Amino acid sequence: MAELDHLVCVVDDLGTCTRQFAEAGFVAWRSPSGGTVQVPLAHCRLELRSTPWGRRLLRRWRRHSGSEHEPGTVVPVLRVDDLEEAVAALRSAGFAVHDPVDRERSAPGGERSRWRQADCDDPDVPLVIEYRSAPPDDRHGEREIRRVVVPVHDLDRAARAYRALLPGEGAVWRAGDTVLQLVPRSSVQRATVELTGAPLPDPLVKLGLSVRHRPGDVDPAAERLAQAVRYRTVSYEERDRIDDEQFAQFGQFLERSFPRVHAELELRTAGHSRLYRWAGRADGRPAALLLAHQDVVPVDDEAAWTYPPFEGVIADGYVWGRGTIDDKSRVLATLEAAERALAEGWRPRRTVYLAFGHDEEIGGMHGAAKMADLLAAEGVVADFVLDEGGVIGLGLVDGVPVPTAMIMTGEKGFATVRLFTSDVGGHSSMPPRQTAVARVARAVADIQDHPLPLRLTDPVREMVARVAPYIRGPLGKLAGRAASLGKPLAYALALSRESASLVRTTTAPTVIRGGVKPNVLPQTAEAYVNFRILHGDTTESVLEHCRRVVRDKQVGVELAPGEHHSEPSPISSTDSPVFRMLAELATAVVPEAVVTTGLVPGATDARHYHHVARERFNFAPILVDSADLSGIHGTDERLSLANYARLIDFTGRLLRRL
Repeated sequence: MAELDHLVCVVDDLGTCTRQFAEAGFVAWRSPSGGTVQVPLAHCRLELRSTPWGRRLLRRWRRHSGSEHEPGTVVPVLRVDDLEEAVAALRSAGFAVHDPVDRERSAPGGERSRWRQADCDDPDVPLVIEYRSAPPDDRHGEREIRRVVVPVHDLDRAARAYRALLPGEGAVWRAGDTVLQLVPRSSVQRATVELTGAPLPDPLVKLGLSVRHRPGDVDPAAERLAQAVRYRTVSYEERDRIDDEQFAQFGQFLERSFPRVHAELELRTAGHSRLYRWAGRADGRPAALLLAHQDVVPVDDEAAWTYPPFEGVIADGYVWGRGTIDDKSRVLATLEAAERALAEGWRPRRTVYLAFGHDEEIGGMHGAAKMADLLAAEGVVADFVLDEGGVIGLGLVDGVPVPTAMIMTGEKGFATVRLFTSDVGGHSSMPPRQTAVARVARAVADIQDHPLPLRLTDPVREMVARVAPYIRGPLGKLAGRAASLGKPLAYALALSRESASLVRTTTAPTVIRGGVKPNVLPQTAEAYVNFRILHGDTTESVLEHCRRVVRDKQVGVELAPGEHHSEPSPISSTDSPVFRMLAELATAVVPEAVVTTGLVPGATDARHYHHVARERFNFAPILVDSADLSGIHGTDERLSLANYARLIDFTGRLLRRL
């Protein structure tokens, strides 16, 4: 049975890295040769090698793979009881393992360790050693290596090597107390070493090391968010794939976690959606509808995640997993703030509704729409509705060096257009001038090549004007004239992918299909194009635009049957007392933030509540950059512990203003 003896970590600057380990509380000692540093842990160790030494160690691997081993490369070294047997197992699995060679090193106290080591030219095969003397007794501290994510060039081939040495299956292997997970290098470039214990400083995290927090190391609220992530409340377009039991269990989890909320607030359900009424001390119109949603989008490639997307891992100061930003954090933060207020004996002056939908990611028609209908039937008209969609951006607005709190005052509409055609079919050896697939493809190209016109709307104009004083150079001068400039500013915003969606109705071909076999002419073909509709356009005007630019009269154009569509929302005023209140609260939790406005480019549940609220806003005070945003609906979605604490604080402050 093999165990993890140590990890070889290639670093760029050995001296700096050694100092950083020492400052983080590790013991780190340099070998007499000067080329390696040993960092003992509770059950194994890290061996740091400077880039030149690391490359010398791995020169065979570099020749084999044709790739350099840069800083951050991690090589597992496995300890076995019988090296000859391990070498034979690897050779039987088809790997050219070199004959074992003798090695030795000295510890600071003068003790010498001797071992035999077997190397392989294949970069995806771990090093294997057998001690000839007693293994070094240099254990230190409580930090343990729980898990190592190892990028490999050939996942199937690497798995065959690990299978010859370790118990496990697929791409996950257990080496003693440590789990080794293999991932394709095409999806994850650098290894991740997961430690238990105290957090690490940023330089060591960037090296590829991380710390997984144990229960009790973090605020219980963060642990509850991590638990929430573990429920696979995934919304699928194919509704028969949705696991209702996961939603039911998630609801039970909320009731266990927030007993005061569920004892004192009135709860009604619509399917798995949850509508809470928190009665105010005074009569009159309700103050607010606070929205969030329980469901999450599917995960395409779980192996590409640093931590499994539904394990709710807390590591490196983050809660990792699907839904941490979108949108379970807002469900949990709202309940955390309410539970704390109730524990203090506090009640809102005016009635507040909390509405947590269960199908926002697929339209919200069975969740938010049903809850909004319940409220409408009772004559509820709240002052405002607050939902997801706006954040405090770091570097999201070009040229603005300060955090930007984007309190959104409306959202774009959306529609999906279907393009379709048919043909007689036949054998591909006698094709017509254009097949059905070619017709649809050309129609998609026509629409893609003729985007709807650029336009500067009032919310975007105001957004730019508010941040203009912080933008330097020519762009700042242009932004400073936002009140009088239209097209030049719209063209400038269109140069960035992030801001281009704010100045036009966007066009996104998403599906194209047709045909059944390579040598059979298709009898039908279709494509779907998704539009996010800017204020000033409508669903009908988008449809007419498509019919105008698709020149082939044999291609039909229609709104996609069975797909929901939505017109652009009403726009709330920034002169509103509610906007000013949200702005005050945003700067209370992030004092350095500049408050601006804008439009939500996507669709949220808020669009279902327009008839039961006078105004709508979209905002959550989490500090995010472009990397954080890429995790939403993508890989490695995560929310920092600081952001989650900020979100709870903001919600608590908001409740006390109602």
